[in-house]
Amino acid sequence: MKKKIKTVKKNLIETTNQVINNNRRSRKAFLFFFTSFVMLLSLVVIAFSPTTTVKQFDMTKNLSSAYLNNQVNNYIAKATNTEVVRMLPYDFSAPKNPPNKNNYYTEGKKSCYKDSTIEVTCWKETDKINLAEICFAEIKIKHPSQFRRQWANGDYNSSKYQYPTNIFALSNGVIGMSSDFYKFRKYGVIVQYGTVICDKRSPLTRQRYLDVLVIDYNGDFKIWKDKELSNYIKENGADDIMLSFTFGPALIVDGVPYDPKIEEHYPLGEHDMHSGRAAIAQLGPLHYLLCTFGNPGLHRPDFPKILAEKGCITAYNLDGGQSGTLIFNGGVYNKIAYKGAQRPMSDVLYFASAE
Repeated sequence: MKKKIKTVKKNLIETTNQVINNNRRSRKAFLFFFTSFVMLLSLVVIAFSPTTTVKQFDMTKNLSSAYLNNQVNNYIAKATNTEVVRMLPYDFSAPKNPPNKNNYYTEGKKSCYKDSTIEVTCWKETDKINLAEICFAEIKIKHPSQFRRQWANGDYNSSKYQYPTNIFALSNGVIGMSSDFYKFRKYGVIVQYGTVICDKRSPLTRQRYLDVLVIDYNGDFKIWKDKELSNYIKENGADDIMLSFTFGPALIVDGVPYDPKIEEHYPLGEHDMHSGRAAIAQLGPLHYLLCTFGNPGLHRPDFPKILAEKGCITAYNLDGGQSGTLIFNGGVYNKIAYKGAQRPMSDVLYFASAE
């Protein structure tokens, strides 16, 4: 009798386990086929949509979303025979992969870099009036996340400065430049990926508004007055701001150079002095221009004319003088004004590959 009971129990346990395993396999099979169906349906919809140009899926602003975005776009590219759109995570980290050294090359007197996600062309000109060296870098990227900012010692809270090339070395970027050196002043409206790093006005500028360069998640430039931007952030938050820089003034807005009289008393950047200059500009969608102007420098009101000749839509003055440093292929590309040596600072802006 006991043997029969044990046999029945054993059979019952085996049957139960078999049912459970079958259910598990069924659930896995269901999930696999359901996921495959959804992905296939998505690809069909995208492929036959009349407005499709292979748009990226920006799920959230973190590493996992960047990975998911890139995987989805790989499937889309294969299914529709179109270009892959890759992105980098919207966080404070540097890209994991450094630029491929084999992608640097020269073309005449120009220094270049090109891969499937970024194109950079650097060249030098001589200003005929001031006999100064002007360095330009034209950049085209595939995704706004490739426009980034790197902080000294890899931390925007760091109280220590570094040379621009040392900061840039932390970024794995293709090209970089000194930016607004906000920690030297400790005021302005500084935002990175929706995080407000600084939102403070100086007592020296309370009667004058500073221009702030704001970059949205399409990679487009817009100029705000610092007080207006500060009020906007207090009411709406900063989630729609990818990056912002405070130095200025604006040099070109909507393709029109700024009237020098408007910025006559602008509190930053030694308006009336001959000085080395630095600027960043937008030429079109995901298309940018970096510029440094060396010794003996120029008056800032003359700077917009140079940038307007290059077809800039929006141009913004950054910290110049000895701060103005353009970095390419691991070294300083321009001749730094004044002492000719790098100045320790708090941050650089840069463009990275997404390969």
